[in-house]
Amino acid sequence: MMPENVLSTTTVPARFSGARSGAVTKTVDYEDGGIAIQDPSEGLLYQRWRARLFNAGKDDAFVMLDAREVPEFVWLTVPRMTEISFSFDANMQPAVAFVADDQAYLNWYDSTVPGYITTTLAADVETPRVTLDDKRFLGSQGYQRSDVILAYTRGGNLYYRQQRDRYTIERLLKTGITPLIKIGFNRQLRLQFMHEVT
Repeated sequence: MMPENVLSTTTVPARFSGARSGAVTKTVDYEDGGIAIQDPSEGLLYQRWRARLFNAGKDDAFVMLDAREVPEFVWLTVPRMTEISFSFDANMQPAVAFVADDQAYLNWYDSTVPGYITTTLAADVETPRVTLDDKRFLGSQGYQRSDVILAYTRGGNLYYRQQRDRYTIERLLKTGITPLIKIGFNRQLRLQFMHEVT
């Protein structure tokens, strides 16, 4: 959850925490998560998960997920995917942002269906990235304040959407931004956006 839906007035840059500190590419991403898909019983910081895109740009492109205690398995198959970003919601349901045929999408679990759906983003969206903003279990509040955040650039500006709105509300965060590399929680307990340097 982003307080008041704006960036901090004072930047607090730091190294990314946990799995987000790993090097990512357009076809490989890392995220902290629970013991298994749909199982948050051991918390959301239990182990590092990895997503890999195979056959990028081809008709049989697919995403595989794995973790220390979970053998690699196919999660999502979409023709001609070229880049991915992934995370989990508070119930350990994967959320995968991806680009296929130069169009950005988000595949996520919609509890109102219930089931996985794919949301098509605007035609000019670039570098869609997702993360659960806070994976800490906060006592009696549990994970109630956590949200999967979808961030991206569009027309040189940084925007975000959040799970609690079912990703229907686009909010402008900053103008004049280069494409994103990754987003995630940093060691100063802030949601951080890393973008390309020109």
